[in-house]
Amino acid sequence: MTITSSMSRNQNHNSSKRIKTCDNCDVAPWSDLNHDALFIVMMRLRVADFVAFSEVCKSWRSLALPNKKRFMASKSPMLMRISTCASNKKRICLEDFEGGKSKTTLPHSGGRFYLGLTCGYFIMFGRETKDFWLVNPITRHGLHFPPVPIFYCESRIRAILVFSSIISKWVFVILYRFDHFIWFSIAGEGAWNHVSSTSPIIDIHAFKGKIYTINYVYDYDSDRGEARHLCEMRLNPDPKLTLLKTKNFPKNDLFLPKFISSDENLYLIDSFPNNLWKVYELDFGEMKWVPFEETRDEYAFFFNGFKHGAAVKIESKDPRYDDLDESGNGRFIAGNMWYFPHECLNVNLLHE
Repeated sequence: MTITSSMSRNQNHNSSKRIKTCDNCDVAPWSDLNHDALFIVMMRLRVADFVAFSEVCKSWRSLALPNKKRFMASKSPMLMRISTCASNKKRICLEDFEGGKSKTTLPHSGGRFYLGLTCGYFIMFGRETKDFWLVNPITRHGLHFPPVPIFYCESRIRAILVFSSIISKWVFVILYRFDHFIWFSIAGEGAWNHVSSTSPIIDIHAFKGKIYTINYVYDYDSDRGEARHLCEMRLNPDPKLTLLKTKNFPKNDLFLPKFISSDENLYLIDSFPNNLWKVYELDFGEMKWVPFEETRDEYAFFFNGFKHGAAVKIESKDPRYDDLDESGNGRFIAGNMWYFPHECLNVNLLHE
């Protein structure tokens, strides 16, 4: 009885070893998964999971990185909520149109408040220190910039993050609306420089490798006694503003125009009472402003107040946008806080 039981145990043990060995031989490594099938899986991921996906192995990374722009571009703007946790840091909740949620705690956010978005980064301003931390909630990459020499009301700040190819460094650019100066700081250098203008500057925006501003000037030839001009800001080799001639800058339709852009187009936009919006697209070939209703494009315009916005091209029958407010020939969504995945891994690379 003892011998039989012992033999049975040995047979079972050997059988188990054979099965395990066989199973291990039949299981292929995750890195060997077919890329066509893996691509389908990847495109169904949430935004916050994409970075983790790209770090699984070299094979997955080789699939993810070349397709990161396509992945992010496929994702709709996400509703954003900011709260303060027990450690006094900011907790971010991002929710997509399908109800999927991603939560993260921002590093370097303790004792700071949110000023806006740029290039996928949260702009966090220190209440006491007066300095800035820019943090990407997806990659958790952070950039630090010192206090600006002159600081006004934070509600007037318009800020953008760009990357200079000449010096191979990040540059943080700040405008106080209606001021005559644009301040900029190079990451790691701990200092600020500025560009001055003879006229107040209304807005600033980075688009396709260049920085643009809207300048407000008094125009004796205008019925309203005022005019707005489009300028380009150069950082290198000598920081300066250059006036760009446009054929028909909309003087009467836009009182306080703001920049907004899609991947392909640059717009001016302004809001009026009764939920009325005016939008113009810049035709760079003709250097003229075209009313949005004449472009026949389908876009949804999302805004975080005056801080930041984005134009997202949509299909006319896309059910995700059925509940969004419409005005004129476009969809205009203001008042909520939105995060834009298509900007998350993009870089405002300056063409200098």
